[in-house]
Amino acid sequence: MSKPNQSLQLNQSNLQDFLDCPRRFQLKVIKGLSLPAAYSEPIGKFEKSTLLGNRFHLICQQFFSGVDPILIENSLSDPDLQAMWDKFLPYGKSLLKYRIYPEPLLSISFLNHKLIAKYDLVVEINSDKFLIIDWKTAALKPSRSKLDKRLQTHLYPFIFSHAGNDLFPETHISPAYIEMHYWYPLASEHEEVFPYSEDKNTEVKIDLDQIVGKINAYISEGFEFQLTDDHTVCQYCVFRSLCNRGTSAGSFEKSPTIDHEDLTNVQFDIDQVSEIEY
Repeated sequence: MSKPNQSLQLNQSNLQDFLDCPRRFQLKVIKGLSLPAAYSEPIGKFEKSTLLGNRFHLICQQFFSGVDPILIENSLSDPDLQAMWDKFLPYGKSLLKYRIYPEPLLSISFLNHKLIAKYDLVVEINSDKFLIIDWKTAALKPSRSKLDKRLQTHLYPFIFSHAGNDLFPETHISPAYIEMHYWYPLASEHEEVFPYSEDKNTEVKIDLDQIVGKINAYISEGFEFQLTDDHTVCQYCVFRSLCNRGTSAGSFEKSPTIDHEDLTNVQFDIDQVSEIEY
């Protein structure tokens, strides 16, 4: 359990937890509780979707790390994964002419904590254009407005604008040079692009000051973190029974825009993360 002034590792997943429901953040990050319930039902479909997403991320990482595409394709036995690979391969090949970094970890210090980002892919198009690409394997692509509200959309460029020189030390990386790309192999329109900017960087800094400031206030005051007023969030929360918000998980079929591999909230090895003072 965290104590006042203890540094936390904050990433897009657990910060989104705080925005969705501060109590979920407290149970998961502050109290370090395990996962007592299913995210959605039926469990088999959820597990299959999670595994499919994880496997797709793995083959993308292998491809950009130089593994022969023929070897990757020969290893595929799942027809759903094969379909995703077929959609991905032309796009992946189009990026190989650029300078690329698959799955880099970057971190900055922020209000006594560490803001951490594990990127799926970072691409340098030229000295004044950098792409942050994130693979999403939901069955349907969310609306642009919903993606714009996701913390990841703005946190990843923010961290990169301050720590990207760890990857590209010879280049000044202005926020205006950065684009956040979501890529959905299962969607009819695969890509959603969010340009970044100096003004947006300032806005994100203000938002993060408020979010992390609230977390610090909760910790220092020793209060229970607030429960969300939106009970629909609880349907897909593994802690719902602890909060008396029901025992049955939400329907898998009613969550086609959820990237189930993101729900695992994988903890990063901080020793692998390059940290920049901010």
